[in-house]
Amino acid sequence: MKFWIDILTAKQARFFKYFSEKYQSLITTREYSESLTALNNLKMKYEMIGKHGKNVTEKLIFSVERSYELLKWFLKNNPKALIHHGSVEASRISFQAGIPIFDFNDSPESIFATRLTAPLATVMIVPKGCGEEFKKFGAQKIIEYDGLTPITWLKRHEYNYENIKNLIDENKITVVIREPAYLASHIERDKDTFNTLVKELKKFGKEINLIILERYVGKFVDLPTLLTKTDIVIATGSIIGEALVSGVPLIIDYLPIVQKMYERFVKENMIVHAVTYEEIIKHVKEFIRNPLKRREPLYNKMEDPLEIFDKIIKENFSYLLG
Repeated sequence: MKFWIDILTAKQARFFKYFSEKYQSLITTREYSESLTALNNLKMKYEMIGKHGKNVTEKLIFSVERSYELLKWFLKNNPKALIHHGSVEASRISFQAGIPIFDFNDSPESIFATRLTAPLATVMIVPKGCGEEFKKFGAQKIIEYDGLTPITWLKRHEYNYENIKNLIDENKITVVIREPAYLASHIERDKDTFNTLVKELKKFGKEINLIILERYVGKFVDLPTLLTKTDIVIATGSIIGEALVSGVPLIIDYLPIVQKMYERFVKENMIVHAVTYEEIIKHVKEFIRNPLKRREPLYNKMEDPLEIFDKIIKENFSYLLG
């Protein structure tokens, strides 16, 4: 029997790659530069159906259009279960078709997608601290794990330092700053804060090796390998979790709010939450004066959501393996 995996982002491509290798699967995605670049570089087979909208109107129109095209794909391929991370279109089709839905959404802050998907999931498999939030949106069965989604791909990644040799200067402090997902429907930073930060960080050219990761340009970077040589990460979203799991010494999350999956790590001072560029630059200056040591990676110290899924399938949905 074949599982259906609907991949919407680059993060999901990295995460679900290992699900597709373990379980017979059919993968769909949409026209979106970041996810397509990741899927191609990971050599994953997929069918591209629909587009990613850049504003509220486009998102609505493209979602309706994609639902119809996905329905035709579904009727042709007849998958037996859905694996996804907040896919509105795939959830609706699978729910009405009566097949099991396994949702790995880790961002209840993405309210619009969560309201349309959480109530339809057969099982939600989410990081510790997120369960109660998803219940508020109607989730019926939730399994929390003591970990983060990056555990799955970082513990299995093939690290290759040839991929980053032109990015790293071993004699300087390496700072990675990532542009916010300003086209996302959930709470995000605007580009102005990012641009100001880049301008200010460039003033430390003698002390730091600044690596700027832009979004929506379709550029591939071996981020897991890069993070093993990174001293400071300034970002929002999934790269915060990747940096944490990788043992990056200073991680600064500049999202306006602290995401539920990161709250406990902020309380434990493993992540710094700073929302103004003045605060962020202050932390960078302090690190330059007094560098912190790398933390031990958390790959094998936290629960792997893929292994949680394996257990769920074996114990409750073994018929899907027939």
